[in-house]
Amino acid sequence: MPSDEKKPESPLRQLCQRAKVEAEAMALLTDDSTTKEFITLLVEKKLFRDAIRLVACMLPKREAVGWGCLCVRHAQSLVPDKPLPPVHSVVERWVSAPNEDNRWAAKQAADQNDPKTPSGLLAMAVFFAGPTMAPPNLQAVPPPDNATAELVGNVIILAGVLQQPQKAEEKYSVFMQKASTLIARLQQPQK
Repeated sequence: MPSDEKKPESPLRQLCQRAKVEAEAMALLTDDSTTKEFITLLVEKKLFRDAIRLVACMLPKREAVGWGCLCVRHAQSLVPDKPLPPVHSVVERWVSAPNEDNRWAAKQAADQNDPKTPSGLLAMAVFFAGPTMAPPNLQAVPPPDNATAELVGNVIILAGVLQQPQKAEEKYSVFMQKASTLIARLQQPQK
């Protein structure tokens, strides 16, 4: 007698839903796909936005923000007459030392600068990576679970098109190479 129970979705399919991978990319996903194979396929098909969102969701928060920093720094290097804003170094400080003082410093830097810039958005991603959005003297208010990943993904997509949008695919390819290196490093056994 056939069961009416629905087969549970694979972890990769759940990750794709969490990352808000679009229908065109989801159509490429098979039950046998590994995460690495699927990301490679998305890059081959030039579905960079979906690949970026997926990687941002699969990385731990600190590493996702670090990847965002690398991508913003790369995109900005193509426009040498426009330096990174000071808020970017505050975000990088948190990546190097992810503590509460540095997290709140990132929030303050985002509030004082334009939070709609890639670096300002990364500062907000840092803030949402913590345990609470409330000041230390108030009851904890946890941030939305996926806020850091969504912000990082959006920052990286924005970094590809903000300056020299005609080179977006080239930049996205570099961003995904940086992600591959980071993922490989995370998968190495710890010594």
